[in-house]
Amino acid sequence: MQQKHIAYKNRLILGLGQTGLAVARYLSALHQPFNVMDTRDIAPGHEELEKLAPGSLLKWNGQKFTEYDELVVSPGIAITRDDIRVAQEAGVSVIGDIELFAQANTLPVIAITGSNGKSTVTDLVGALINASGNKALVGGNIGVPALELLEQVGDYVVLELSSFQLETTHSLQPIAATVLNVSEDHLDRYSSYQEYVDAKRSIYAKASTCLINADDNNSWYEATDQSQKIVRFGLSSNNQQLDWEVDIENGAIKYQGQEILKLDQLTLQGIHNAMNVAVALALLTVAGIKLNKAVLDKAKSYQGLPHRSQLVGIKHGVTFINDSKATNVGATVAAIQSFEPQFGKNIILIAGGDAKGADLSSLQESIKSTVKAVICFGKDAPAIAKLAPQKTRLVSNLQEAVAMANEQSHDGDLVLLSPACASLDMFANYMQRGEQFAQCVEAL
Repeated sequence: MQQKHIAYKNRLILGLGQTGLAVARYLSALHQPFNVMDTRDIAPGHEELEKLAPGSLLKWNGQKFTEYDELVVSPGIAITRDDIRVAQEAGVSVIGDIELFAQANTLPVIAITGSNGKSTVTDLVGALINASGNKALVGGNIGVPALELLEQVGDYVVLELSSFQLETTHSLQPIAATVLNVSEDHLDRYSSYQEYVDAKRSIYAKASTCLINADDNNSWYEATDQSQKIVRFGLSSNNQQLDWEVDIENGAIKYQGQEILKLDQLTLQGIHNAMNVAVALALLTVAGIKLNKAVLDKAKSYQGLPHRSQLVGIKHGVTFINDSKATNVGATVAAIQSFEPQFGKNIILIAGGDAKGADLSSLQESIKSTVKAVICFGKDAPAIAKLAPQKTRLVSNLQEAVAMANEQSHDGDLVLLSPACASLDMFANYMQRGEQFAQCVEAL
């Protein structure tokens, strides 16, 4: 990709890891000076950095921050730290890797954030652009660090952006930007929920077109000037004026009232995923890409990312969904609500693991009103069981949970693995948990 020149500065990279290494590689290739500091005694990637720029890794010393023109802060480090704040007050600029990318990038950018669903939408948008005959470069908070995309050839850049990345980004000018939704998260990094919301909404600041979720006022935005366009998406049942809508009653995704796809044509499962498809199609339209047959066929066949409301199989009329990525209560509540329009009260929930001290009470109403049975395993299974004792059975492990769910299910039911808990009490990670679930279902 053709790149614009960035200013020559003496920079300090804070935090090594994947992002810090990407910044170091980028600055090294430009022959610009830099050092790296990390709070860890043995920073991941230090061996590669030593080969790339010998002696560049220094011990963390906030008093030396003011010796640099610019701090390039990795997303895992809070810019509210006292030493970073003091440097900023002394005139040192504070940015992140996305800001460096924005200063050099020449391709049109589609920017996506949100508390839930942003990885799926980002990946889907990339797949749809490629299906259209154009080339998408996908990265940011998913997969490839944004700076590495500058080395590739493509037509569009699709970026997933976290709130941490957005708070150090000022120059990005997306052709389309969206906040899919906002729910409480990362409050250990923010002084208030509103501060987190504001960080998400900053994605709109210099966007040509802003796609807002009409059903989530935390994603709402008022254009700063007449050149910015607003596109609204949401559920048609809420009686709002929408550009893109998921019409549950008529089972369709619509654009300006015209049916684009039937919901039963989608491989992706759940109303929340139908909304993800609608948003992805909206982003393509805003980018000027026609929704031809190849694009719509890809939208129908797209299977989603592993462990996120992923269809594992249908056995004897029973649908099995792997939502192992649901490691908190909010994600599980969202999954249950999403599948309720399709399955009604015929949902068997498999849940449990390490709740990390979280308040489980918000799950209680969904279980009582929608779920017909709960099967629990893992460290905090007893706490989940207390939410609805009459509906709940305790088992020792995931294999037993799948076997019991299979015994209790009937044609037309949904067996949903959506744990509401972390996996580390019994698994290496949520991926291993989801893979074991899939293997158990396959063996039925």
